[in-house]
Amino acid sequence: MNAPTERGASSPRDLMDSQMAAAMDKMAEIAIQLGDMPPNPDLAQQRARMLAEKAYWNEVPVPVASCVDISVQGPFRDIPVRVYRPDHAAPLNAIVHFHGGGWVKGSPDSHDRIGRVLANESGAVVLSVDYALSPEHKFPVPLDECTAAICAIAEAANALGIDGSRLVLAGDSAGGNLALASAIDLRESHPGLIVGLLLFYGVFDRDFDTASYHAFGGGAFGLTRDDMMAYWRAYIPDDVDPTNPRASVLRADLRGLPPTHLCAAGVDVLRDETLDMNERMTAAGVATELKRYPGVCHGFAGLGRMVDASDAAVANAAAFARRCLTV
Repeated sequence: MNAPTERGASSPRDLMDSQMAAAMDKMAEIAIQLGDMPPNPDLAQQRARMLAEKAYWNEVPVPVASCVDISVQGPFRDIPVRVYRPDHAAPLNAIVHFHGGGWVKGSPDSHDRIGRVLANESGAVVLSVDYALSPEHKFPVPLDECTAAICAIAEAANALGIDGSRLVLAGDSAGGNLALASAIDLRESHPGLIVGLLLFYGVFDRDFDTASYHAFGGGAFGLTRDDMMAYWRAYIPDDVDPTNPRASVLRADLRGLPPTHLCAAGVDVLRDETLDMNERMTAAGVATELKRYPGVCHGFAGLGRMVDASDAAVANAAAFARRCLTV
């Protein structure tokens, strides 16, 4: 792979890993094949488009022992959960995963490869939560569903064939926000339940003026500054301060959180939020492992069909989870 540094780069492609650049070309090809979106697409159209764009990356499923859809009881409805089971004898350790998509889009379907690779590499059951999306369900409803799903999974441990006394939480992008916020919510009410966090290029603060936003937010690297501004507007109600620490988790009290694996994509508007979170956690006494992947864009963890760093990043996080679950 070839991942140039920012210094001396003459074009956005010069900053990308060569495999990442090829993957971006593939995404552009897929977009052309799918055709133009209608003017002012509604939510259903936006979500269907994301799933169609992700189809190529999930087209060849990574084999797992089983993959089944269940539901667990939530505060407002039964919450769908996809269960990926690796080929190991029960009872198994468990990782609860929350997909990305700006709180607005995404599902276990769109993030299927991540769930499968994470299960195989960790040897744990991965439970991917299909939480309520915004703007129909604004903050804190998605977060409340996530914390409820975690508790319901722990309570159903025997039926699920898992050890429900010790869980790792994982999430990418907005899912990373929800995983961390859930761990903070459960820190006092369920001490010892969450033993590790796997946070892939998470959304940690409503601050659009970081260096990485200015460097990578114009559109050449995928996720844009305008995208993130729209996602935050969709998630946070008008009468809620967007710096509320349950949403802008970089501002939360991070003391007492479990060991945390942080994955930073090198050419991502959210890169600096991960770097800042690592500093804040370290200052709060949280044990962290920071992995930086140069030359890759936001969302790269699901691109293993073309980008070697993708499955490698998930495997590194899985190894961290194994250590958390065997202490």
